[in-house]
Amino acid sequence: MLTFDEKKKIIEEFAELQAQPVSMNRINYHYPESAVDHTVVVKYLHPKSHNAFVYAGYLPADETNDGYVSVRDASESELRRFIQLGIEELKKTVDGFEEGYEEEWQDERGDVLRLRYVNPVWAVVMQTETIEAIFKTKEAAESYLEDEGFYF
Repeated sequence: MLTFDEKKKIIEEFAELQAQPVSMNRINYHYPESAVDHTVVVKYLHPKSHNAFVYAGYLPADETNDGYVSVRDASESELRRFIQLGIEELKKTVDGFEEGYEEEWQDERGDVLRLRYVNPVWAVVMQTETIEAIFKTKEAAESYLEDEGFYF
């Protein structure tokens, strides 16, 4: 089992996280650039129990404890992986996509259009970076692309 200091050192390698002391000498680590209201990636790193909880919003709710997983017995690589996955999940908007997410769609002639998430809308972008159309939902944008003969 990793010690408190070992876990703290690993967590602090993630420069995008900010430490915030909480009660009983525990430390929380926030991701202030979160695309959603939730910012806590590591909760309650405890100096005596050596435990902490890492945000796991990417897992089904029944596999977490209020959206977190315990890292008491996590190895160094597991701890890094859990933290990275937690940060990646918080980069996603409430729609479930990270700002700038993009898909390439192509037609039979080889013409390419990109479907790009520009929170909170979906843009159909030509190769020249000119916006061809804007849609409120991904489904509407996909329907438009399919109607125009493009496929993903």
